[in-house]
Amino acid sequence: MIISYNWIKEYISTDFNVNQISNTLSDIGLPVKNIKKIFHNEMKDYILDVEITPNRTDAMSHYGIARDLYAVLKFRGNKVLLSKPPIISDDEKIYNSNIDYFNIKIFEKNKYFIKRYSGMSIFQVKIDNSPDWLIFRLKSIGIKTINNIIDITNFVSNELGLPIHVFDLDKIKGNKILIKNSNKDNIFHLKENVKKKLNLENFFVIYDEKKPLSIAGIIPDNRSIVNKNTKNIFLGIACFDFSVNHSIKKYLNIDKQSQNIFEKRKIEPYQSLFALNRTSFLINQIINTKKIFSKIIDFYPTPNKPLIIKLRYKRIKNILGNSISKNKIKKILSLLEITIKSEDHKCLSVIVPIYRTDVHREIDLIEEILRIYGVNKIKIPNKVKISPLPNFFHKTEWNIQKILIGKLISYGFKEIISSTMRNMDKYSLLLNYFMKIKEISVINPINKNSKFLRNSLLFGMIDSVSYNYDRGINNIKFFEIGKIYYKKNGKLFEKKKLGILISKKYHIENENFFYLKGIIEQIFQKSGIINYTQKYSNHPLLKNGISILYNNKNLVELGKLKKIIGKNNHILFYAEIDWEYLISIIQEVNVIFFPLSIYPSSKRDLSFIVNDKISFEEINQLIKNQKDKLIKKIRIYDFYQGKNIPNSKKSYTINFLFESEKKTLSNEEIRSSMKKIENTLIEKLDAEIRNK
Repeated sequence: MIISYNWIKEYISTDFNVNQISNTLSDIGLPVKNIKKIFHNEMKDYILDVEITPNRTDAMSHYGIARDLYAVLKFRGNKVLLSKPPIISDDEKIYNSNIDYFNIKIFEKNKYFIKRYSGMSIFQVKIDNSPDWLIFRLKSIGIKTINNIIDITNFVSNELGLPIHVFDLDKIKGNKILIKNSNKDNIFHLKENVKKKLNLENFFVIYDEKKPLSIAGIIPDNRSIVNKNTKNIFLGIACFDFSVNHSIKKYLNIDKQSQNIFEKRKIEPYQSLFALNRTSFLINQIINTKKIFSKIIDFYPTPNKPLIIKLRYKRIKNILGNSISKNKIKKILSLLEITIKSEDHKCLSVIVPIYRTDVHREIDLIEEILRIYGVNKIKIPNKVKISPLPNFFHKTEWNIQKILIGKLISYGFKEIISSTMRNMDKYSLLLNYFMKIKEISVINPINKNSKFLRNSLLFGMIDSVSYNYDRGINNIKFFEIGKIYYKKNGKLFEKKKLGILISKKYHIENENFFYLKGIIEQIFQKSGIINYTQKYSNHPLLKNGISILYNNKNLVELGKLKKIIGKNNHILFYAEIDWEYLISIIQEVNVIFFPLSIYPSSKRDLSFIVNDKISFEEINQLIKNQKDKLIKKIRIYDFYQGKNIPNSKKSYTINFLFESEKKTLSNEEIRSSMKKIENTLIEKLDAEIRNK
């Protein structure tokens, strides 16, 4: 994020120069990539390029950065004051009781995603050029100045971190704000003579009675924007679920500063009214005319509430390895605007401010204390004791299950439990035919439409995806551990499986396939399973699927579901693991730990074309059979078929990791290994080596 040094100093009074500010930001987890000096009409400023992680939404604004700087500088004993941006009070506004205010209508199915919508009208404004200080502030961070009204909204957006849209009030038809999914028949006017059809359902659009006004409160329709003839304006702040805007920029093919700021992060709506009053204050200050204000309209169906978290002193010491005095802990919390609700000699109960969307747990609070206290003040011991995979030495199924579930949850997956009772459709029967099994029916089913025991976890997981899709949740990662039931050769079988499913409405197919395969490989790595193989699968419901085998027995089926399953807009990748076989392998295998090499590793890529019937596993085994001890890891970096590749051929790019436990490898040694690999591929597979 681009930050102006002079702008920051409007909120904090400190004698720190720009380099000291930069170093301080880096100390508290907001590293500065570079600093640039700029001038405007003999005014000097410094521009800082600050790297902010997506979870730190509170710091994605000039005031947010200033607030963090104040906390750390004050804690370290520096003389510093924090000034909150002034706003207009209700007493300072001139109201007209005869004005018709807007009504907001939210379509029922969209209420899950609309966190808050706030707006107000201002009458008798005068569109003009912005004052010099405002022009300089915006230009310093790369925003083009347009007119005083739009410049003020851009200023407040970057000051407070909320997207503010402004419309010409007289161009809004019907005195209504309608928020709903985009209509594919609607034409959106990006700019003069540039139009786009709104044919993606996951776009949330703000309409009046006749036309679109804005996409998600970020991209305005050109027909309603403010211009030199505007007399009355409407200010609005739309806070949607952050997943809503994920595809807007790419689809509309635009490069807009506000879009870059807001498209991929969660926007906290808590300060919406403050931001509107801040905008009103600046309009009142800059435009020297008598203005009339409407009351603020505010749709906030489920207001966020501050979290209350228990913070234990002993836990802080165990995590940090050092004792920090109770008074210092309390001071840090106070400077971060985290209030203490109650306390005793063992712990604190604290209230986290709503705008700190990244602080949910005790460990998050400890991280905040460490940030302000200073990582450099924590003494690191000479030796660190670790006990890798301790629970795997107690190889009960329950302990193994706890570890693997924890692993999946750490990757963002959610566990579901679906019904064991289903109806037999053509896809279930197709699966039965493939597995050479028969279904088991229940004599007295509760529901006549669900009278068979399930033969796969897949269909229940698809139902869960459909339920979430209908509520606008498109990016899904589920897993389920459960039993399936079937008859084979006259006998009844009950088998436990682990199903893993990911679903993305807009996706890169190969990327998602390899992501899911990587999850499986992480499970194997955690379990100590290394000697597995893979082959193409002829599973009837999976496209380009693979089977992963251990000791030549099927362990995993993995692939993309064919479009015949579920709704057409569902893009699903599914893996089903034989849970009982997995547990038996883990219980038998011995996990061996090797010391990490003290010498650096090196990576090399190799691109080549082979016949499209040759699988990666064949290539993988061929290279492994060379028994080159310097090769520690082989993975697919890229796979391609299509333009510029001959028919019946495909292109692989494979990444190799080279490492030695005895020395630093020379370029000549690595080149020699790579040459042997190339010769083997050419000789055994008739491969064509590509120059990248």
